[in-house]
Amino acid sequence: MSDQITNIYQLFQKFSWNSFLDINEEKKYIKLANSEEYIFKKEQGFSKINFFNFDPTQRNVTKRENYLTLLIHDDLKALTFINYWANEEKNNFGYNFSREHWIFKKIFEGVDTVKISAKYKIDIQKRAKTLLIKPEKFKEIQEEITKIDKRAKSSKASLLNFLVNQAKFTFLNKRTQKTTSITKGECDFLINRLNLNTKKEKKDFQQYLNSDDITSLGSLFEEMIKKEVFDKEYFRRLDEYFIKEKLENIIENGKEILNLKSESVKSKEAKRLIQKMFSQQIGQLETVWQNFFDKYLLYLFFSYKKIVPKVELNDLESLDKQYPDFIGVNHYDGIDIIEIKTHLKNILTWDRNHKNFAFSSEMSKAIIQTINYMDAISDDKIKKSKDKKDILDYLNIDENLYRPKGIIIISSKNKICKNQNRLSKDQKTRLSKDFTKLRNSIHNIQIFTFDEILSIAERYTENINSNLIGK
Repeated sequence: MSDQITNIYQLFQKFSWNSFLDINEEKKYIKLANSEEYIFKKEQGFSKINFFNFDPTQRNVTKRENYLTLLIHDDLKALTFINYWANEEKNNFGYNFSREHWIFKKIFEGVDTVKISAKYKIDIQKRAKTLLIKPEKFKEIQEEITKIDKRAKSSKASLLNFLVNQAKFTFLNKRTQKTTSITKGECDFLINRLNLNTKKEKKDFQQYLNSDDITSLGSLFEEMIKKEVFDKEYFRRLDEYFIKEKLENIIENGKEILNLKSESVKSKEAKRLIQKMFSQQIGQLETVWQNFFDKYLLYLFFSYKKIVPKVELNDLESLDKQYPDFIGVNHYDGIDIIEIKTHLKNILTWDRNHKNFAFSSEMSKAIIQTINYMDAISDDKIKKSKDKKDILDYLNIDENLYRPKGIIIISSKNKICKNQNRLSKDQKTRLSKDFTKLRNSIHNIQIFTFDEILSIAERYTENINSNLIGK
């Protein structure tokens, strides 16, 4: 022990502290001259080390509140622990590391003393305000604290340079070349410092971010998304979030149209809805639905890679219009003719003679119309070569253009047949069965109600994880 104290005393002599220190003749302790404050002392199988601040200008040594006390087991070399905090270059012991002591005490709140022994794991004695720890773990903590201190000083310098450069531009209109001087992890610090991950509303973010912050963050995220900096899970959640948000808005708009009670669109409610959704005047309910699907069909039918509206066809003078509402090119290189009617049209009518349901005249007309369009496509009667090219550009197999299928969107759950609410219980059961039977009997044509299309989208949004970005 006497050799160890001699070595420690010699270390202090390098710092020119010897005039402030007394060493016990038996070499059991080192203390401040004319004081009872010990720098080093043997105590019950441990070496006790207290830290003091040496002020070279005032030429005095004082103890600071933030400084720790170390108790180092006799099996360990106390000098190695002192050397960690000794700063020979600054002629100092303790002063240069007061911040590291402060950081240590911030991590281990309430701790004033660190007791180091190979037999300890890591434990805090709250009453004694003492941390019990093995030397390897203590060294690991010291190294981490040094990193924290360096990063904090680096951030302070970076912020200072940033603000100075801003002032140069403000007062001298002088731009300074931008350099990167931050270290990894500082962005995480900023987010946590502002508690941005806890904000719930737009106003909560605006309390901490000004327009420059928001613009810069927007540009940054845009570039990071383009360069695929984020991981795949983030992109999945981002995609699902925007699909969910978009679909919820689409479903809400669709339900508003479903609530219209008349084929006429001259009511105040219809005019308000049309202006809100399309910012234009529309004269027919069928056109309202056609415009709705023109905007949102790719969101409601995920099976399409291309939608071409109003492709004119030849030799269809017998039909009211010479084009289907949409031609869809699906991901299986198939062609679908998509016809849009209204939610107020009936699909079925009650046949009193046969006591069953049959297709209504509106439905029969829609089926014949769709078949005529399908035949015209099969017979290569697309009027404009540009329309044909638009479709073929998305087809890998050209002959599939001549094998189209049909989709008719018509009616709603309460309008499948006329006076549906007056049907008897048996008739309602028969309605469901006959509707399923009839629409499954038509070759290459599918029939959907508007409710069904919106319900499919609604179920999709419900299946998207609710714990998404922004939620």
